[in-house]
Amino acid sequence: MMHGSRVTRNIVAGTSGPMPEYATESHARWLMLYVMRLRRLFTEHPASVGETYFEHLCTATGFAIQMVLGGVACLVHALLPFLFQRTGSECIEHLYDRMVLNRRARASRTGRPGAALR
Repeated sequence: MMHGSRVTRNIVAGTSGPMPEYATESHARWLMLYVMRLRRLFTEHPASVGETYFEHLCTATGFAIQMVLGGVACLVHALLPFLFQRTGSECIEHLYDRMVLNRRARASRTGRPGAALR
């Protein structure tokens, strides 16, 4: 709906035509709110574990690669039990140390409470 030179969107479901000013919202404001909500989706969890989005991306990717490789080793071990006898459990121990113990140590060193596991 055009309102002078300003383009507005009617936020009342399915109605068009003249509406009171309180029932409209500028497209720019709506877009800004949408971007803010979208940004929060990408930053809320990483911040809760004391990381930026890109730090979390790298850390989670590293975990994923190690988990896939550990899983492949477990599958090979299932077929050939004499191979990779400790690889799966060592992978789990290593990932636990990185995820839980190192995060707690980092939180105590940096004083960032968000860096501790919740």
